[in-house]
Amino acid sequence: MDPGRHTGLISTMSRQHRRHQRLKLKSLYVWHRYIGLTAALFVLILAVTGLLLNHTERFAFDSRHVHNDWVLDWYGIEAPERYTSYALEGDHITLFGRHLYHNLHELEGEHEGLIGALRVGDLVVVAVDREILLLMGDGELVERLGGSEGVPSGMRRLGLDSDGALVVEGGHAYYQPDADFIRWRHWEGDPDTVTWTQADTLPDKLYEELVEHYRGEVLPVERVLLDLHSGRILGRHGYLVMDIAAVLLIALALSGSLIWLRRRR
Repeated sequence: MDPGRHTGLISTMSRQHRRHQRLKLKSLYVWHRYIGLTAALFVLILAVTGLLLNHTERFAFDSRHVHNDWVLDWYGIEAPERYTSYALEGDHITLFGRHLYHNLHELEGEHEGLIGALRVGDLVVVAVDREILLLMGDGELVERLGGSEGVPSGMRRLGLDSDGALVVEGGHAYYQPDADFIRWRHWEGDPDTVTWTQADTLPDKLYEELVEHYRGEVLPVERVLLDLHSGRILGRHGYLVMDIAAVLLIALALSGSLIWLRRRR
C-alpha cells in the first residue's frame, strides 16, 4: 500500500473517531441539560421546604394554620355537615365536629357532644360530655366542673325552674347546684315546670364564618411543608416523585462527571 494513502486513511479514521466522540459528548451534554432542568424544580422545592422546616419553631409553623381554600380543598378538609347549637339572647354556643365555640371564639379542648347551654345570672352554663363549663358573658372560661366536683353522670338536659335556678337531668334523677356550683342535691320538683334548653339553628352569616374558621384551624403549615418536602402532597404514592427526583440528581452527577472526564481526554 502506498505510504501516503495509508497515512491519509489513518487521518480519515482519526477524524471520524474524533467526530464520533464529539457527537457522543454533545449527546451527553443534551441529556445533562434536560436532566438538570427537570431536577431543578425538585431541588428548589427540597431546598426551600427544608430551609423552612429547619426554622419551624422560630416561625411557629406547627401552630400556624393554612387558610387558603384551594389548599384546604386539596386536602379534603370540610366543615362537618351537622352541628349542635344553642342560642343565648343573641349569642350562640355551637359544637362543630369536636370543636366548641362561643360565637366565633373557640373554647379550649375537644368534645364529643353538646348537651345544652343557658345563662344563669352573669354566667353561661354549658354542658358537654361529662363536664359543665362556666363561662363569662364574653365566652371566657371561668371553671371546668366534672364528676369530682359533683356534676351528675349521664347528663341529658339543662333547664331553669320557675325561680330561674339551674336544673340538670341526669341519668337517673334531677339535680340542682347551689349558687356557687360547689354542692349538688337531688331536685324533687316537677320536670314539666322546667324550661329546658332547645337546640337551635345558626344564622347563615355566623354559620359561614364558623365554617371558614373551622377549616382554617385544622391544617398546620408544618404539615404542608413536610408533605411538599416528601412529595406526599401529591397523594399516598407522591413520595415516588421525590424518589425519581433523587434518581435524576444521581444521573445529573454522573453525567456531569462523564462530561468532565471526556473533556480532559
